[in-house]
Amino acid sequence: MAETQDRSRRAIVLALRMILAAAGLSAVAALVLEYGGFRALPWWLGVPVLHTVQKAIVGVFVGDRLLRLALARRRLRYLRENWIDYVLIVLAGTAMAFAPQFETSVLPAAAIFVIITQVYLLVALILRAVSINLSLSGSGIRPSALLIGSFGFLILAGTGLLMLPAATPDGRPIQFEDALFTATSATCVTGLIVRDTGADFTIFGQAVILVLIQLGGLGIMLFGTMLAMLVGKGLSVRGSSAMGEMLATQRVGELSRVVLFVVLFTLALEAAGAVLLYPMFASGGGEPVATARAIWQSVFHSISAFCNAGFSLFGANMMHGVREGWISPLRDRWQTLYVMGTLILLGGLGFPVLQDCVRYGRDALRAAARRFVAAAARRPVPRPRLNLHSKIVLSTSALLIVFGAVALLLIEPRAGAREAKAIGRNAFAANLDVQRSGDWGNLPPAPRLREAVFQSVSARTAGFNTIDMAELSDGGKFWMCGLMVVGGSPASTAGGMKTVTFALLLIVAFSVLMRRRDVEAYRRSLAADILRRALTLAVLYVSLVCLVTLLLCVSMRGDASFIDLLFESCSACGTVGLSAGVTSHLNTFAKYVIVGAMFIGRIGPLTLLLALTSKRRHVPYAYPQETVLIG
Repeated sequence: MAETQDRSRRAIVLALRMILAAAGLSAVAALVLEYGGFRALPWWLGVPVLHTVQKAIVGVFVGDRLLRLALARRRLRYLRENWIDYVLIVLAGTAMAFAPQFETSVLPAAAIFVIITQVYLLVALILRAVSINLSLSGSGIRPSALLIGSFGFLILAGTGLLMLPAATPDGRPIQFEDALFTATSATCVTGLIVRDTGADFTIFGQAVILVLIQLGGLGIMLFGTMLAMLVGKGLSVRGSSAMGEMLATQRVGELSRVVLFVVLFTLALEAAGAVLLYPMFASGGGEPVATARAIWQSVFHSISAFCNAGFSLFGANMMHGVREGWISPLRDRWQTLYVMGTLILLGGLGFPVLQDCVRYGRDALRAAARRFVAAAARRPVPRPRLNLHSKIVLSTSALLIVFGAVALLLIEPRAGAREAKAIGRNAFAANLDVQRSGDWGNLPPAPRLREAVFQSVSARTAGFNTIDMAELSDGGKFWMCGLMVVGGSPASTAGGMKTVTFALLLIVAFSVLMRRRDVEAYRRSLAADILRRALTLAVLYVSLVCLVTLLLCVSMRGDASFIDLLFESCSACGTVGLSAGVTSHLNTFAKYVIVGAMFIGRIGPLTLLLALTSKRRHVPYAYPQETVLIG
């Protein structure tokens, strides 16, 4: 009898899941049809019909929760684990009960009911997405496969939203390949664009791009885990292990603290950046800008900078105001170098390094306080230390910034720079005939040094530009390619081969030259497995750049020089976003090549390869060793 009841209960739960999935998809479709900007819809898809469908879906959601509670064996435990769903039902019901009391001539009761219904649907859909995220995390699927799937889903969803009529101005619809290109560039925090973000997208379209940047920079599953924690839903042991691998942390027991630090630290830095950037955008070119518009530009560029995305609401990027003849263009404002540059740098260091630096600062303050107490007793106080990973990341990043700027100044001639095709990072049709006498080559020493430092920071996967990349000499472009290939640091919002991989390759070479048996750094020996992974990643990444460059050379034959195509390839594979003017001329095949390069560059070629070879087994034997000649 009990077995029959269990079988019936499982069948009912399975049916409820299927009904709930259909209702969720119907809710998304109804909201998209109502707010997607569609105009010529048939009567059976009119607003009254859509509102009726939405109310019916709310009924399905509520009925599902009540029926599941009735079927639960331990109702109190089930209610405690899913309390947010029932609180939401009570709040929605209370709001509808009191809705007639808030009726006005502008907002009738019927409109209030619709608003409550749609708010409930949105929150319910978010909760369903959180549940799916938890289920996937604990399903046993490899973290690499989850990472690839989450980015793929986000790109497809973003592509669909950008193709809605509400995302583009009237009369300028976007094609599928351009929408896919833009969504991939935003999700992979690259910054290469085939459409002007500020002119060719509405506020809704820009908001979609910004959400893709934020979710792509940190990871959609990280946000799902954070929301699950906020509503009291914990991860399983398997889910915690998978999320720990995604966050590159071995402290699975402290996963909630790590997730909380990543999300709150990110939001705090982006908020502070937006506040500091506001005066720059509010002043414009000397004339005041609308407050709402200045706030939007500040928030957009702050998030784009920290996530190393490189997206800008100006066609000329941070060179905005140079061609317009502003007395003080954006690149001359102190916020560009010090605020945006700092956000780019912090976003590219990686969250493990940021958390270690916060811990180091806290321990340093505690140690300083203890020294005063222990001074009389003459007791030694241990000094705080950074871990090896943080030391390598910080030292390598500092050296790359300094040597990147110095080398760019030495390579590039100061005057007589060749003429460029267009102003800014991305050349659009309106700018193709603009000829310039060399803005970069004619800059005075102080601004020239400032722009060299900013580009040295930005080239390692941020993609903002304060000089025209097309004005660089071939040597300058090749040097920038090197910076773009190295990229940022592991577990950060940046892409590229990663600073640690680059540093390990140099350390191995140094150890060989010094005839050291062990590979050492900061008085620590490095495991052979880490060195093999670094070498594998470097080989795969360079191979990816070569393959993408070859495909671009074949598809863009005669339309661009080799160095410009190599520059474009390094920018896409490193998720940087800088361009020498090639992006706007890409044909359809070349666009898909760049889309693939951005996607693989963001998730990492090693991650992709491990996901594809996950079923390979370790062999329980080893062959005899034999030497070969090298060099």
